[in-house]
Amino acid sequence: MNSKHLLALAFALLLAPTVVHAQGGDPLLRDPEKKGGKFDSSKVTYLTAWPKPQKKEQITTDLDRVVKASIPEMAEGGHQGLVAEGTAAVPFVLERYGREKDDEVLARLKAVLMEITKPEQTRLLAQDFAHKDVLHRTFALWRCAAWPDAQIKPLAEAAWAKVVKQGEKADADERYAAALCTTASGSLAAFDAVFEIAQKSWAKKGGELRIALEAVRGPEPTKTLLGRLGGERKAKIAALKMLAGCGDKSAVGPLKPLLDDTDNEIRVVTINALRGVVDGDSPLDQLSAHASACN
Repeated sequence: MNSKHLLALAFALLLAPTVVHAQGGDPLLRDPEKKGGKFDSSKVTYLTAWPKPQKKEQITTDLDRVVKASIPEMAEGGHQGLVAEGTAAVPFVLERYGREKDDEVLARLKAVLMEITKPEQTRLLAQDFAHKDVLHRTFALWRCAAWPDAQIKPLAEAAWAKVVKQGEKADADERYAAALCTTASGSLAAFDAVFEIAQKSWAKKGGELRIALEAVRGPEPTKTLLGRLGGERKAKIAALKMLAGCGDKSAVGPLKPLLDDTDNEIRVVTINALRGVVDGDSPLDQLSAHASACN
């Protein structure tokens, strides 16, 4: 490794705190989990059943207030009531969410769900991966993907298999959520689909993909992605971005030559890939052409 390589790696791996952060950049160049770092399922005490609500009738009332929302205060009051009920309200809110059609109502119900769904609920939410309502099961899949849990792998793989069987008739959001959740459970069953998503939608979904990919870090995905570095530019960049999340140290040697690439973006994503591969570090927010080349 020549001095240019060493300087590039030194800047990327050792001097990361000095890099100026840019707003609105590629999500891969931002930490997807700034608030808590890498999720650790070993620290979670998982629920085996939904707790009984303190007042079931009040949950129904609060749900109606959120849905009808005649005035903003009505919706806010219902929202706060459901949040106060907490975990016990989840199955009721999710059931209602799956049946609604109005986009504004769905947004209000989803806002409640985002506050009351928690990591310890994943094994209960996983029971809804085959729910009859597509919005219901899609939310369950997507939310569980935020908290990787190997114990839900069989149910996630079954959900993915069902989506694959549907082919082009599958709901696009459900397909994405199922691929994401399956990967987050530690399965490679949807890995090719995730690669396709990475090529098309990393700017929007990169943070979520990075969390899921951490669950499959190892030699098999590393080998697969290294084999795709010789493809077209879009595929090459997607492979490098994914390697940051799931590549192991066997990727270091093959990645080193890319630090000399004439394409600045290739150099940047290579540096970030090495950060992930070597230390499991998050990507840097931004690297200038000068910094990535260390000229």
